[in-house]
Amino acid sequence: MKVITLSSLVVLFAIASMVTIAPNAFADHTTATVSNAEGSSTPGCEETADGCFIPSTVTIDIGGTVTWENNDTAAHTSTGGSATDGPSGVFDSSLIMAGSSFSHTFDEAGTFDYFCMVHPWMSGTVIVEAEAAAEPEPEPMEEVHEEEHMEEEVHHESIPPTMSVGSTTMTGNTGSGDMTDLLHWNISGGDVLGMHVDEDAASLVIEMTSTDDGELFVALDETYIGSDDGTFFIIVGGEEWTDYEQAGNDLFISFPAGTESIEIVGSYAVPEFGTIAMIVLAVAIVSIIAITAKTRTTLIPKL
Repeated sequence: MKVITLSSLVVLFAIASMVTIAPNAFADHTTATVSNAEGSSTPGCEETADGCFIPSTVTIDIGGTVTWENNDTAAHTSTGGSATDGPSGVFDSSLIMAGSSFSHTFDEAGTFDYFCMVHPWMSGTVIVEAEAAAEPEPEPMEEVHEEEHMEEEVHHESIPPTMSVGSTTMTGNTGSGDMTDLLHWNISGGDVLGMHVDEDAASLVIEMTSTDDGELFVALDETYIGSDDGTFFIIVGGEEWTDYEQAGNDLFISFPAGTESIEIVGSYAVPEFGTIAMIVLAVAIVSIIAITAKTRTTLIPKL
């Protein structure tokens, strides 16, 4: 009597269909490598098909690692978040010098945008997928005769839903009459309350609050503060600070939780509205001289 195994035929057909239709399901998504486009320190790469980070979107499984390689001649960062909302705090490479690299392992599923803090037009995306639960091994099926009909149920375990990781955007609150609107800056782990120039000390003073260890990025404008030899002296919490990186006039300053002020000392500093203040002072002096002269003329007796 001829015997057939219906279950074996069904399983083989299902496996063949999956391999044919979705070969990417069997791909290795444990690692991914991203490189910077050459010349990405200048705007324009964001309008190309490849983008500024190549590839601009990568997909890995939970527990997978992404490595960013800086093949450009300029320094870059790979910072979780966006240029619009600021750093998310999920990951931050700090400054990656030319020829160096940075790696981060993702332990939760979700879609993670990132950008370069020095060149905010550079952006990319990391997609972290939850792995499908392993199918249980089928139990041995009994052989059936042609006259018998067996109904088989195929059970599919659903893939766990993707978990989104909440992100906290750290952006500064601009105070009135300070420099926060005139300088490009970002902060993680705290909040900037205000920035002002101390002309006598040739420094930029940043008032802030911080609840966690974090990093402040500020692009100094030579119109307001600069250094003759290109170097700056950093003071955090009233003490000399060496935990920072510099690329030209761009400073990346790490700070501990509880920091309330950071002072950047250069060779010269020009306060905001300095020219206007001088004009007002000059007008006031001229007015005083005019009033004094008029008063003296009035007091002189007529002959």
